[in-house]
Amino acid sequence: MAFSVLDFLRFPSMAPQLFFENAMEEGQVDEPVFAFYLGDNADGELTLGGVDHSKYEGNLHMVDLTAATYWQIDLDKISLGNGKKITTGAAAIVDSGTSLLTGPTKDVAKLAAMVGAKPNIMGEYTLDCSTVDQIPNFVFTIDNHEYVLTGRDVVIESAGTCLFAFMGLDIPSQPLWILGDVFMRKYYTVFNYETKQVGLAKAI
Repeated sequence: MAFSVLDFLRFPSMAPQLFFENAMEEGQVDEPVFAFYLGDNADGELTLGGVDHSKYEGNLHMVDLTAATYWQIDLDKISLGNGKKITTGAAAIVDSGTSLLTGPTKDVAKLAAMVGAKPNIMGEYTLDCSTVDQIPNFVFTIDNHEYVLTGRDVVIESAGTCLFAFMGLDIPSQPLWILGDVFMRKYYTVFNYETKQVGLAKAI
């Protein structure tokens, strides 16, 4: 069975959380952290009890959680590299169990229209593969730091079809974005139980 990062906190009875919490209680891990390197056309890596400093460049930027129920953080804004703003003052969850990037349906539809992506019957968006290099950068501002995804980063190409890696998902309680694998492939991600923080740095 596969487990997502959300499962570590959402379901206390699940094996991954029990395993990691038991390991911490028994002193079997050096640090109360786990970290993901998803790799871009490379093998991924999950590190329990530490951080693999060879998998990222620069310094880790540690961001405080706003809700410990999930690995939830503040998302200052999302904008395009051409200056067009998509949303401000939202919340985001960093989750390895979500393949795409998700957000409120109306915001994702707005974003898709800006880059020429068209909806399909599956509720996803596709675009003309010849236009991918014309897509502006996507800028996620988190705790006053900018995390950039290029047009190539947010397009999944397979068998001549280009899938736009954003999908609408409405959470009833509040506008919420999920920064899934598409984001985590670009940014090495550390989850710290003790300080209740998420750390981000550009993956190598």
